[in-house]
Amino acid sequence: MGIFLFITFLLCDLFTGMLCKYVYQQNFKYQNGMLLGVHIPKEQVHCPQVEALCARSRRNWNLYQNIQIAMGSLLCVMGFFSPEWLVLIWIVWFLLYLAGMSVMMVMPLRKMYRLKQERGWIREKSRRTVYIDTELSRISGRMGPRAYWHLPLLAAELAVTAAVYARLRGQSGQPGLEVLVLGAAAMAVTLLLWAMRLYLVEKRNVVYSQNSKVNIAVNGLVKRTWARAFLSADCFNCAAWLYLALRWSQSGSLYKGDWFVYALLQLAAAVTAMLPWENALSKKREFLAADDQPVEVDDDEYWKNGWYENPQDPHLLVQNRLCDTNYTFNMARPVARWINVGISLLLVGSMGWLAWMMIERL
Repeated sequence: MGIFLFITFLLCDLFTGMLCKYVYQQNFKYQNGMLLGVHIPKEQVHCPQVEALCARSRRNWNLYQNIQIAMGSLLCVMGFFSPEWLVLIWIVWFLLYLAGMSVMMVMPLRKMYRLKQERGWIREKSRRTVYIDTELSRISGRMGPRAYWHLPLLAAELAVTAAVYARLRGQSGQPGLEVLVLGAAAMAVTLLLWAMRLYLVEKRNVVYSQNSKVNIAVNGLVKRTWARAFLSADCFNCAAWLYLALRWSQSGSLYKGDWFVYALLQLAAAVTAMLPWENALSKKREFLAADDQPVEVDDDEYWKNGWYENPQDPHLLVQNRLCDTNYTFNMARPVARWINVGISLLLVGSMGWLAWMMIERL
């Protein structure tokens, strides 16, 4: 059990830490007219105050991530001695890690925005400009693989859950209930990925240029990447559940090795969802760097607190300027605030419940 916990937590910590460290690095480079998530004139990139702020922020970010990756890795050693203490301490560490990372991302943005205000770098003409590309909207739904490819996976998960439940129902230890819970979890992930794919691939468009060909090329690239990432992750999620169901059906119970394979397949789902993005982001930057008609909208006013808050924007979700692969809520919408409160309560409550379970076992 110790080696299983050690490997599982170590892989999760390393993957999470390296991913978080990497995806934010783009904000230290001047691209799309921005540095640290704030629009500034190109001629001011080498301003001493700007260079100093970027250098200090990059140094602090890398130091913080390296320390947290090392701490997370060391914590995994506790799995050989006490699984309960490992889970309990890991929960506290992870929540502090997320809180610290949020501060490390938001503070440089706020400092850069204050510097921008002090130097008068705000472009009044483009503060409230809205660009619409009708040609892009017309072909938006045809830019990626169709969403119905998720249907066979959902059908397989449902059929296998029903079959294994019928086979194990009535046995001692209530294995049927565990089958329903794990099967429902697999189907919930599939439905979530499907819903996200429908929104991000078929509906959401971003206007980068006044040239429709550039917008179509970049949005097509991003949407195809999203669609393939979601489908790949869903395939591994389905495979993980089908493996557990098969082993359950064969032996009537699960062993440590089965859970290890399940964890590896779920980790593979997370990895395959992110792997295509390095190449996609590189191509996206090439497209935008070659564009001679870029759209310049100085909407930093709505991002100045570190999150997006624009009462005039009807969208609930917008692309996060601190991470190209992420979307964030428009906090000016009441439903967004309620969703965030709900997610926060669910996250803290779930971890609190798990911590209480571990404390009772000490």
